[in-house]
Amino acid sequence: MTMAHSRVMLTNGTLPSAHLNRLCAAHPFTQQLDIVFPASDELEKALTSLKPTYCKRRCTLVEFLDFASKSPGGNITAMPSTSECVDTWCIDPRGVLTLCVSKSLYEQLGLIGKKLPFKGCPEQYVIRIPVRQEIESVAVRAKQKAALKLWDELRENGSGKWEVFYCQADIMMQPGTSESHETVIVQPHICRSTDIHVPVPAMAPLPEESTEDWDERIGELFEWVGMACLGAQRLKANDRVNPYVAVYEVPAPSYIGDVTQITWATFLHQSFIKEALDTVISHLASATDNRAFVAMTRHGCCTSPVGAIPLSLAPDASFDAVRDPPLRVPEINAEDTSCLILGPGHNGNFVLAESIGRWDARWG
Repeated sequence: MTMAHSRVMLTNGTLPSAHLNRLCAAHPFTQQLDIVFPASDELEKALTSLKPTYCKRRCTLVEFLDFASKSPGGNITAMPSTSECVDTWCIDPRGVLTLCVSKSLYEQLGLIGKKLPFKGCPEQYVIRIPVRQEIESVAVRAKQKAALKLWDELRENGSGKWEVFYCQADIMMQPGTSESHETVIVQPHICRSTDIHVPVPAMAPLPEESTEDWDERIGELFEWVGMACLGAQRLKANDRVNPYVAVYEVPAPSYIGDVTQITWATFLHQSFIKEALDTVISHLASATDNRAFVAMTRHGCCTSPVGAIPLSLAPDASFDAVRDPPLRVPEINAEDTSCLILGPGHNGNFVLAESIGRWDARWG
């Protein structure tokens, strides 16, 4: 899926923000988090002290559903580690197993689902199954288990058992390996860049600034964040590229300084994303430098059939039990990214850019 088919939504506001608190709960599947900020030993130490974990288990889907349904504490978030997007599944924190399968497998499974409504993509169907056994009748549960067992059997001569990545809320995962699973600590990757052009972002609309001018100015700021995440040579103070080859101007005003980027990747629980956001907000609230800012870029797991979960109108970011998650096509090159830039102060400004692809019904 190319950027030409992406859709972007911009949101701006001030802290504290209920919108940002709800953002973490609504996006349970994250494969990477990048945090970029003007060098700060204090913030770097606080962020690298966070220890996100996830578990790996190799098993059939029937075995994992049985494990999930009996697991103490519940709230399991799980998906396969592989990128087989034609036939895949996930379990979101509401306790729902969502299958996304091809037409041929859908007809073999014999379960009732919903056809994806998008044009130009392979014909696929979504099936939703409650994880908790007591929700369905014995007969319905037996039919679901038989269908999943058939899928497992069809995989025996091909891909075999699933390698599953999963996290459990409210249960402390201790590093190590047991007979059934391995617990992994996600280690941060730290990249420090020196002597680069650093912008002093102004995220609130300026007096008498038109909407178009604000969009352009903020777009340039997000462009800088993207280039900083890539370690682009164009940001270096001593960059002397031929203007006929490439031209880039850092958003003004700017200064020459050092920047730190911290990246966590693989499978990140939403509670870790919230913890990282709270750490950043706490740091900025006490910042004495008015040039301080932090950019957080979240990359969703595009191979999951669930991207965003509807939340209720309650302020506690509880799930909406009535509405189903928006449909989308799981695809390894799909678009599901959000970039949040926050400024200093207890009531600091922020701007959020969310980007999704054409085969995602989140915004209609």
